[in-house]
Amino acid sequence: MKNIVGILLLMLVVATGCKKNWNDHYEDQGTVSDLDLLAYLKTQPQYSLFVSKLEEYGIAEELSRDQELTIWAVPNDQMAVLEASTENKASILKYHINNLKYDIGKLKDGLKLITLNGKYLMVSRKDDQLHVGDAALTKANQFCKNGVVHEIDQLLTPDVSIYDYLRGLGSDYSIIRDSVLAMNDTIFDLSNSIPIGVDPTGNTLYDSVFTITNPIFEKANIRSEFANVTMFLPSNQVIKNCFDDLKRLYDQFGKQFLKEDSLIAYSWIKEAIFYNEIIDNYGTKDLTSAFNRAWKPTVQLVDPQYKRMSNGRIFNVTKLKIPNNVHIRMIKQLFHYYEYVPEHEKPDLFTLANVTGIEPKDRDKVSFPTLGIELTYRTLLLRGNISDNLPASIDFTPIMLERKPDGSTGYKVVEVPPGEYNLYMGFLAKNHPFVNIYVDGKLIAKSLNVEPATPWNYDRATNTVPGTKYNGWGGLVGPLVIEGDKIRSFKIKVEFAGLGKGTVENIELYHWALIPTVNNY
Repeated sequence: MKNIVGILLLMLVVATGCKKNWNDHYEDQGTVSDLDLLAYLKTQPQYSLFVSKLEEYGIAEELSRDQELTIWAVPNDQMAVLEASTENKASILKYHINNLKYDIGKLKDGLKLITLNGKYLMVSRKDDQLHVGDAALTKANQFCKNGVVHEIDQLLTPDVSIYDYLRGLGSDYSIIRDSVLAMNDTIFDLSNSIPIGVDPTGNTLYDSVFTITNPIFEKANIRSEFANVTMFLPSNQVIKNCFDDLKRLYDQFGKQFLKEDSLIAYSWIKEAIFYNEIIDNYGTKDLTSAFNRAWKPTVQLVDPQYKRMSNGRIFNVTKLKIPNNVHIRMIKQLFHYYEYVPEHEKPDLFTLANVTGIEPKDRDKVSFPTLGIELTYRTLLLRGNISDNLPASIDFTPIMLERKPDGSTGYKVVEVPPGEYNLYMGFLAKNHPFVNIYVDGKLIAKSLNVEPATPWNYDRATNTVPGTKYNGWGGLVGPLVIEGDKIRSFKIKVEFAGLGKGTVENIELYHWALIPTVNNY
């Protein structure tokens, strides 16, 4: 116990000593004057240009009022920056004045001070040096009767809000800029509008005030100076690269990248890049956006050198990926595509065990009038021999159809991104035997009963086209993980596991489908 008390006392002494050294470093520079802020500054020739500009833009009188202020005084040799600036000079000067008096003891790391131009000024401590914005504090605690003056080593440039920065972006960022701004709506603000008369028809006339609204503001108010928000900003090129990756991926598992797919992707981007908090130490943890979208820093790459905004910060995105569970709704193919593989290539893709025969079969015909579709369910039938006590099985690499340059139909191997999926399948269910299902050699389902028509008969159940029994998922086999770090092919094995109501060892396969889970990013 004595050792613990001793350690705590030592820590207190060290902490107190550090604080004392910190404060003494600036307080040794301190002065006290009976003059008001303006009168005091006029006695300091090193601030003469700063004072003259305050007077020129009608701001100097604020320093003589009966109010307490903090002034960030800029020495003459740094005032040329103001003349060269194309920004609003009065706004820049007001950025150097805070309501209330903040002596050195109150200037804590991370403190945000509201300035007279309505923007926040951030206090930070870097390498035993106090900073406000990008300026270093060089002389502190010049006390006057209505406030305090601190000297800084450069003119402060007001930070802009994330919204204003976004609005001012150039053509390289037009996709995200225009898509966000297109959500704006300008509404009449009655409560802040002032009645100024009545028109000939008796309607009240207003000195009207209009307010910009945007659904994004409701979750992360990138326009408010009082917010603390973060934005991940993708350029047009980053978004284009993201969409090119999507198109290539869709091609790998046989789906066309449609306009509706691009709209889903754009919607995710807009909802994933805004955060109602300041993001520190990017990359140390997974994030959840203001719209409850998952953002994984191991996948989404950004420049860690952020841009400081008046109401938060912006990180530039260098690589963007739409999560698999957002843009992949279903990866699905049919088993009878076996017939499109040349005989000499089949052994490379299909391993048969204890199979006495294999053939595609046309089965039930069906029509879906609302969709204008008529089709015949075509299966792949495997025959085994129940009397040999050896289970028939097929271990195959999934394939899909491909139109060849000469117009004929060929095939190519399906490749999918790694991650967690739910495997669904369909069979000619009536009197079908039980089956074992494996993926990449791992057992997914044992003695699975696929005889019930719902959900196992073809693809007529589970998440079908609304109002029909067309193009569904089928029956749930179980969850699985495609291992690896890049898209690849995989294997599915279906094995006879005992008779149900039927009497023959026939496996009749219709389709398989992979559905990404919420964990598949």
